Amino acid sequence: MKTLRIFVALAIFLTPITVFADLIGLSIGGGSWQAEPQGNIGRTDIDLSSTLRLQEEANQFAYIALEHPLPLLPNIRLQRSDLNWSGNELISAGSDLNGTPFVVTEQADISLDLSHTDATFYYEVLDNIVDLDLGITARLFDGEASLIGATQQQNMDLDATVPLLYGKLGLALPTTGWHADIAANWINVDEFRLVDWSAELSYSFDILPAMDAGIVLGYRSMAIELDDLDELQSDATFDGYYIALRLYF
Repeated sequence: MKTLRIFVALAIFLTPITVFADLIGLSIGGGSWQAEPQGNIGRTDIDLSSTLRLQEEANQFAYIALEHPLPLLPNIRLQRSDLNWSGNELISAGSDLNGTPFVVTEQADISLDLSHTDATFYYEVLDNIVDLDLGITARLFDGEASLIGATQQQNMDLDATVPLLYGKLGLALPTTGWHADIAANWINVDEFRLVDWSAELSYSFDILPAMDAGIVLGYRSMAIELDDLDELQSDATFDGYYIALRLYF
């Protein structure tokens, strides 16, 4: 929630900047994603749902995006997603997260953190009733996975910067305030595949002469496949509905 407060404070600070409204577009938003883990992780394919019993959690995200009229420079969007799941379950002997199997069966605290920051640089290929944005995203993961028992434990850092292709297609319904969007970040290289897509419907309305607000309902799915990449293995999907609020300047 601290991240969301920072973005809201920034929006309030920038409200008086109306001189550039026709030249520069600024949007700020944040919301909650009800993400449910499915699939497996680790060298022995530890199931996130049936074994670790990680369930749907409300995870927060916030973003800021800047669009400008300079043709050679890309627009930029920064987004922070805090993704955390935790629990406490019986871990069977032989379970292996990253190369050090559990010797005996015991109760363990479980933590999975896939929090990340996206820096997306994109160009508006179309900007009318139909919108089309294309670009690249640098995604910085700064999380971890751990199984912590009374006598044994396993920890795995999930720190990496991943380059992704980015695209977004949108359709506006003129004079209604309604807008539909589909966006995706994607990479498929050797032992690593990540597909992160979302589909959303939003409704925008005026609240100040130089500011609009929007309510967003969407669905997001993030699939991660790792085939023994730096001792990491995973075939997992995280998906669910999200709701968000936006401010447009």
